Amino acid sequence: MNLRLLEIFVAIVDAGGFTAAAARLRIAQPAVSAALRKLEDDLGAVLIVRPVRRLTLTAEGMAFLRHARGLLAQAAAARHEIAALRGAEAGRLSIGVPAMVATHILPPVIGRFLARRPRLRTTIIQAGAEEIAERVLRGELDLGIVADWRKPAGLTTRVLETHPMVACVAAGDPLAARERLGWSELIDRPLVLFPRGYYQRERLEDVAARAGRALTLAAEAEAVPIIVELVRAGLGVATLMGAATKNLAGIRVLTLPRDAVVPVAVCHRADGPGSAAAEAFLDFLERAYPGLASPGARPRVSRGR
Repeated sequence: MNLRLLEIFVAIVDAGGFTAAAARLRIAQPAVSAALRKLEDDLGAVLIVRPVRRLTLTAEGMAFLRHARGLLAQAAAARHEIAALRGAEAGRLSIGVPAMVATHILPPVIGRFLARRPRLRTTIIQAGAEEIAERVLRGELDLGIVADWRKPAGLTTRVLETHPMVACVAAGDPLAARERLGWSELIDRPLVLFPRGYYQRERLEDVAARAGRALTLAAEAEAVPIIVELVRAGLGVATLMGAATKNLAGIRVLTLPRDAVVPVAVCHRADGPGSAAAEAFLDFLERAYPGLASPGARPRVSRGR
């Protein structure tokens, strides 16, 4: 059945006449009359009483009107769903990630997601958690994968998993003989830190502030390889996510207190991720991380992949 004929019939009823329906649909009035006749011929029934002084539906017209509205609603829903699917397959997706997430967590996940969506245009921006959250709030990024830390208002955040935070020292450092390091011992040492706005920098500054002390900054860098080289040269102690410390020659990795963790979370605006592609990626994450935590839930701890 021709959906256009149904649209014209419903418009005649809703507008209260042929002339008003023609104006609403922006077509000529004779075209409205011709469409109704065609529909009635197809159905083998009269739908509207003629001559038309006051619009009156026949019994058949009243019965068919319910079906016509239902069919049009189903067609609209189908178009919306198909458009959403096309957007998820061939639209745009923008994600913000910190350095270690970009290197050690995101690649296999985003790789599997994009393997079946070769037409999806994806942009991945590397920045600190604070900047990512601000850009998601402004609508510049669809999603952020950040440390779940001091969540700003207006964002919905769900934890994917948590990773241990560890201390890294040069192999020749006196601390290299240790297995563990306490917070107090860590913040007493010269430190190689990420810039402000990165989770681990903010975490250490919070620990120091609670202890009424100040951190000693030996150097700061955004790139993990540079941080590792500075530590290897003996410039100071750094903290990294455990997953980023495998096979680091000349580096000794020390365990930190149990609360030294990096909770990796996906965030988007509270009013929704804003695109079909972002919705599809969130659905994919729910399958990739079956324990995906809702806000406030206790995340699982990953000891590495």
